[in-house]
Amino acid sequence: MQFENRLEQLREKFADDLPDRLADIKRLYCEELIHGDRQEALHMALHRLTGLAGTFKAHRISELARSIELQYAPYPADTAKETPSTIATLFQRLEQAVHQYLDQPKAIKDDTTCANPLIRPPKLISLIQDAPVAAGEIASALEEAGYRVEIHPSLKSLAAAIQHTRTQPSLIIIDEQYTTQDEGNADSLSELRQEIKDFPPVVLISTKQDTLSRIYAQRAGISEYLVKPLSNSDLTHVVARYLKAEANNKILIIDDDAICADYIAYIIQNAGMQPKVLVDPFQVFETLKDFEPDLLILDINMPGCNGIELAQVIRQCCCYNLMPIIFLTTGSDIDRDLCALNSGGDELILKTESNEHFLRKITSRLRRHRQARQVNEQLSREQQRSERLRKSQRDFLTYVVHELKSPLHIMLGFGELLKMNEDLDAEQLDMVEEIIRGGQTQLAIINDLSEQIKIASGKLTLNIDKLDIIPLLNNIITDASLLGLTSNIRIHADFDAAEARLVKADSRRLEQILNNLLSNAIKYNKPAGTVSVNLQNRSNGMLRINVIDTGIGIADDDLEFVFEAFERFSHHRQTIEGTGIGLSICKQLIELMSGRIGVNSQPNIGSQFWIELPLARE
Repeated sequence: MQFENRLEQLREKFADDLPDRLADIKRLYCEELIHGDRQEALHMALHRLTGLAGTFKAHRISELARSIELQYAPYPADTAKETPSTIATLFQRLEQAVHQYLDQPKAIKDDTTCANPLIRPPKLISLIQDAPVAAGEIASALEEAGYRVEIHPSLKSLAAAIQHTRTQPSLIIIDEQYTTQDEGNADSLSELRQEIKDFPPVVLISTKQDTLSRIYAQRAGISEYLVKPLSNSDLTHVVARYLKAEANNKILIIDDDAICADYIAYIIQNAGMQPKVLVDPFQVFETLKDFEPDLLILDINMPGCNGIELAQVIRQCCCYNLMPIIFLTTGSDIDRDLCALNSGGDELILKTESNEHFLRKITSRLRRHRQARQVNEQLSREQQRSERLRKSQRDFLTYVVHELKSPLHIMLGFGELLKMNEDLDAEQLDMVEEIIRGGQTQLAIINDLSEQIKIASGKLTLNIDKLDIIPLLNNIITDASLLGLTSNIRIHADFDAAEARLVKADSRRLEQILNNLLSNAIKYNKPAGTVSVNLQNRSNGMLRINVIDTGIGIADDDLEFVFEAFERFSHHRQTIEGTGIGLSICKQLIELMSGRIGVNSQPNIGSQFWIELPLARE
């Protein structure tokens, strides 16, 4: 009875303060009539009375105070403005309602209070299953997970046990089906819900997964619908989601009216959670930092700072993005309510609602918040795992590159010595040159891997300076023209070779990038194809270098992966050498030089690769 006694004490405090509140409202009303400068204070006093009366279930007082409050609201209200005589009549009725309430005080009637309240052990589960073997298997799995399980053959048996022991479970698991033939079971569950207040969640395990069965389960009040076959780990995971102790959940209540805030705090505390009351909204960030709440309850109207503004300010801090915010309101102003939700609020609760409904909404929000937090924690762990894996890969590649280079240099050295031997015949000399070519190809691959490792680990340093790109392009095109002779590929320089074009770049790395683009344009071209290079001054202060070929092109689905490491397309051209790492290196290098790279392509028509670099002033 301690809970009921404490609520009655708070109600008595509300009743004791009620005459003074009414007198203060009447004084402000008279001053507003005479001087016309007390609208804001009068509105706030009426708002407090509306909320308090609703909280303590004095519904008539709350309704009348709300009607008058809307007449003095500083924001546009849906209610039409009444005449002074009508407002005076509303004040008279409010005074009468207050006197009637004080003359006939009644204890707070709420669904959570009863003469002999039910006990709910935190880990007690009622399993509804009339088959002993199947019930034993489920019970054993749950008991191994640390839960206490009571088996009942039917819902009626459970209802009788609850009435006899005054103990209700924290979770009900029904191992059966809800189909069109099982409506009687659904009715039994609905009747049980009506008899027992603060009804626990119900999980249904069924062999049916059709929509109609799920609809009947939903109508009966099933909280979660599980389909067989169901592993023990999946079942215990679902159970843990519902039965995880709420005692660690911390709720911050911000309301300028201490009586209303204390009432809400005590309701929350009695439900096993940790409340904290803050009557000064301007201390919210200090309190959030010290208390670290799991959920925030905000009154909408407070002097100097309304809850909507406060929610918007709180949501601007990324560390509070996931924290649920519930608004307490006294009326149904649709525009204001929508504004409250748009400001970052998750839900609106009327102060006149029952304690049971209030606690259900809080519990639901906390459960969702916990699920979101678990997902975020899992993502964070996966990111850390991924980062460790990437580091391990870089370390492994560094080791491989280092270990391969030394013997490869020895092989190339001896190959060059063999090539100098005059006693070799033509066939033997060709074999030696083939060994050298293979070794050089292997060395180029190893060097590419080494570049990739340096870039990924942030150890690559660039020497960015102002340079004229025209001489560099001329040299690269000349070398590429010699490479294209073997496939009869022609290279065109479509730019003025006499006009200087100054850019900011690392000369050696830019040469590496352009060589790679031209080499690919030749390798992936068609026989007797062409490659053209042109320049464009961009409006964003960049110089674009286009490398256009008439080759095999790239499919639309593959374009987004072109610059990914080790991605190679057109696999049918097995004669084309490469690892697929070159374009990835080009992209990373060009970005390190504050530039951009891109591609446009059409299959069987050709591709246009381009890079953009910052222009430099002369």
